[in-house]
Amino acid sequence: MKSSFVLLASGLLLAAATTFGDVPKPVVWIYTDMSDKTIPGKNHMGTVNDPDDISAMAGYLLLANEFDTRAIIVASTHRPEHATTPDQAAWADRFIGDAYRAEVANLNANLGGGFPADITFTQSSIKESAERYDPARTYASLNAYPTVRALFDVAAREPAGGLINVLIWGSTTEPAILVNHCLATGRADVLKKLRFIAHWTNSPLHQGTPENPEHVANCREDAAACAFLKQTAAAGRIDYRECGAIGQHGIVGGAPRGAEYYEAFKVSRLGRIFAEGKFVNGSVDHSDSATYWVLLGTMGVTLADIPADGTNTAAREQANEDKFRAQARALHEELLRRARAADGRR
Repeated sequence: MKSSFVLLASGLLLAAATTFGDVPKPVVWIYTDMSDKTIPGKNHMGTVNDPDDISAMAGYLLLANEFDTRAIIVASTHRPEHATTPDQAAWADRFIGDAYRAEVANLNANLGGGFPADITFTQSSIKESAERYDPARTYASLNAYPTVRALFDVAAREPAGGLINVLIWGSTTEPAILVNHCLATGRADVLKKLRFIAHWTNSPLHQGTPENPEHVANCREDAAACAFLKQTAAAGRIDYRECGAIGQHGIVGGAPRGAEYYEAFKVSRLGRIFAEGKFVNGSVDHSDSATYWVLLGTMGVTLADIPADGTNTAAREQANEDKFRAQARALHEELLRRARAADGRR
């Protein structure tokens, strides 16, 4: 495996282009609202943020040899409770990062290598301010948004023809600020190096309706940001892939049921985090994982099944949901295989 590192002005140390053998891996940047689920909040789980992202993150790390991970931005959220909470990157590093570092040698030994030695986390620029996108504003400067600036810098350095896949697991605020900045400063070249893959910011079938598909939680979090990105994608100025609810109703909806099945994941630390992050209704909710399974394209749905203009018809969403549902057991069996590989006894 070959890799190099870039120290950004923001202080983030990010892995630069990485290959395993001669096959380039998809480059990934993640924006997630993931945060410590022991912090009380007002959602349906009694937590400040839905803990489904915790399970999705553990699943991602079990697949980390498939990706070139540039950054994971956590607590990208608008919850006012987070104004005074501890550093959520530090929490993620202890809770998930330590588990990964403890098991990466086993993963490499048992799965043929390619897992990076370390995975780090960075706290979102908007975690403490709970700021939302202002459609009347021109974001000519990114000085107040170091995690947005970091993505801009990485994309600007990416060679022509390179592509960074920006996975959106929650609010679209930070991506919207970035796109606004690029348009305002004439950096269409940077936008050409970005592909946004969003989980459930639109659905004519679930939560939303055919008339108002935007009436879903991840879009309502910052409706102005969501609308701006969709409009920009419709104009052909950005590549925005809308997964809809295919993670929730395909991957999770078709998953094996029962505590006994998921108990088998708990042989390793990452497997336990996956199984316990959000276990409800007899299975694990890791619906945001649709974004990276679509990128891999090995479990029924590929990027070719999702248009680049941000649209998501009911027929398309249903077809992709059905494809994921048909592969849901195989997908979970692959995660279980990897959770077992992380166990040093194997």
